[in-house]
Amino acid sequence: MSKLLPKKSLSHHWVSAFLVAALFSASVYSADTPKTPDLDKPVGTSPWGFNLTTYLWLSGIEGTVTAGQRTGSVDANFIDIVGKSRRVPLGFMGHFEVHYERFAFYIDGNYINLKLNPTFGRISEGIDTELGLMDYGLMYRIFGAKASENRHYQGKKRPNLLDVYLGARTLWLDNGVSLSGPLGLIQLSSSTSHSFTSPLIGSRIAFDLTPNWYVMTDFNFGGFGVQSVDFTGSILGLVGYRTTAFDLPISLEAGYKALRYQVDRNGPTATSATLNGPFIGLTGYW
Repeated sequence: MSKLLPKKSLSHHWVSAFLVAALFSASVYSADTPKTPDLDKPVGTSPWGFNLTTYLWLSGIEGTVTAGQRTGSVDANFIDIVGKSRRVPLGFMGHFEVHYERFAFYIDGNYINLKLNPTFGRISEGIDTELGLMDYGLMYRIFGAKASENRHYQGKKRPNLLDVYLGARTLWLDNGVSLSGPLGLIQLSSSTSHSFTSPLIGSRIAFDLTPNWYVMTDFNFGGFGVQSVDFTGSILGLVGYRTTAFDLPISLEAGYKALRYQVDRNGPTATSATLNGPFIGLTGYW
């Protein structure tokens, strides 16, 4: 297990990763595009395809968090968290894919910082948890249109789609648990930081309801005891609407996402938690 990066640099880690990915896709796209028109070559025959999603996950949290010798419990939806948090519990969230024929590389990042005030009601103790999630790996399209063929299906229903993927999930945790007594007479706190990386397998399936509307589900699981990760898994279900903006195909998505992780059993960062809540996103394709 490795020590967590400094708090101020953690969100920049995700931003840097996505900027590098975007620059890579732009360079590949530029290199693949002919410098002079070829009238005998059909438009859109490039084997490359890219898509970038920015999204908001309005997640609640339920579970237990350990920091050193102290353990705190939490059970709150997103609205509860906003009301009891010392800062807005949102961070960087994004998903990027590079496709070549039926193969693809994907990367998905989440950064959430929760700082909950000590109470003795629904949230039993003060919980500070800085959570970073990075999913990455290789994907294969078993059936469905290739990503490079998106423009050919504008105004038409697309074939049903099934992708399978194999990768890893890296989880960064910085847990803090505090307890404050009446009038601040008793104040106890402790904190720990660790990172965990474990294998991940999953699949997603999508089918069109109309030429514009579609539904998709994405399911994955992993852990298998690797690096003290007993289990990690997530499921996402959404409805999407396809349109265009500045001649670029885009889609608007709304759905629900849940993610669970159980790590470091009996250790100083032992955490068993479920994050779940509404999901809204915007995806661009090129």
